[in-house]
Amino acid sequence: MEKRQYNEERVDLIVGIITIAIFLSLFLWMLISIGNNSRNTAGAIASEQELRRGSEQTLCYTIDKADIKDGTKVEWTVNGKKVGESTYTKGEPVTFNYTPEYVGTIAVKARVGKYSQMTMLEVKSPRLTVTAPNITVTYGDQMPEINCVVEGFVEGEEGEIDCTNMCKIDAEKLNVGVYTVEFCKECSYMDYETEYVTGTLTVLPRTLNVVEQFDKVYDGTNTICNPEINLVGVKEGDDVNAQCDTLYFDSKNAGERQIMLANVELIGADACNYVLNSYAHGKIMPKCIDIVGLTVKDKIYDGTTRATIDTMGTIKGVCEGDSVAIGNISVSFEDASVGEQNFNVSRVSLVGADKDNYRIGRIETGSGNINSTLMQRLTQRDPVAQGAN
Repeated sequence: MEKRQYNEERVDLIVGIITIAIFLSLFLWMLISIGNNSRNTAGAIASEQELRRGSEQTLCYTIDKADIKDGTKVEWTVNGKKVGESTYTKGEPVTFNYTPEYVGTIAVKARVGKYSQMTMLEVKSPRLTVTAPNITVTYGDQMPEINCVVEGFVEGEEGEIDCTNMCKIDAEKLNVGVYTVEFCKECSYMDYETEYVTGTLTVLPRTLNVVEQFDKVYDGTNTICNPEINLVGVKEGDDVNAQCDTLYFDSKNAGERQIMLANVELIGADACNYVLNSYAHGKIMPKCIDIVGLTVKDKIYDGTTRATIDTMGTIKGVCEGDSVAIGNISVSFEDASVGEQNFNVSRVSLVGADKDNYRIGRIETGSGNINSTLMQRLTQRDPVAQGAN
């Protein structure tokens, strides 16, 4: 009995010794491994940009060891799982494109030859960018619908986000100017972060036109004084009018003309929302002038109404400084008979630099004499020719 007990104690002792030996061996191996790993750890791992779930980024492993040959494969692991390989080139950092699948902290490890490096990187949520539009309208026009643009979905996760009534413009009345298109409610989707980009609303002034055409008779100037200006295009209810002492034609000469409106001022509470068209239309009509003192020569009866001008006469009504004169005039007696006869003017032409600014109005005419011929006078005195018995 005692011998059996002795044997059992001996076996337990042997087992204990073996167990301690195995434990010491494992402990020693761990120390050696840790030492080796510590000695073979080299370089640094970093991400070129912040890591976000679903977005590919470049991981960079910087290592400078002379005993690593060009073309050596670099193994990349994340949380202990191999995710890919890249190739080492001497003197250059090793890069690897990686797309995180989860949000949180990850352990990234790169191994090249006998060297390796591990670092902890933070993966953030994907980011949605909600962008308000940039809109340009003319004052008084109907506002377009304001729709935002949502970008940044991870591939395969595109979803519909209700962007209606998400934006607002903080203004009671949209006068001419630039306004910020702001967000009045938040946009949330899955685990995404949201970034908001405001937009702008630019309100441009409305262009007004002048209703009427301005007409005047040529007077040697290009002006219209104290004109009445009526505007077209004013929004109902707005307070805006035009005032101007003088309007200017683009030329003083007769014809269809443009009128420059640069000196016309818009006044009223809402005048800041409008601009006036640069030009209006107008017409300068030729001025009527009179010819006075025109005379014809007396003539001997020839059976025709032909007449010859004695005095050209003068023009009345020409503006001071203008160059205009009578050119050709065609005249004729009203009757070819002997005696005092009135004469008519059938054609008048004007000459001079300003002739086109005038037209002939009234021509003051007189009379001339058609005298009998010598034969007529003798015949009138001969009793036989006069029918005496």
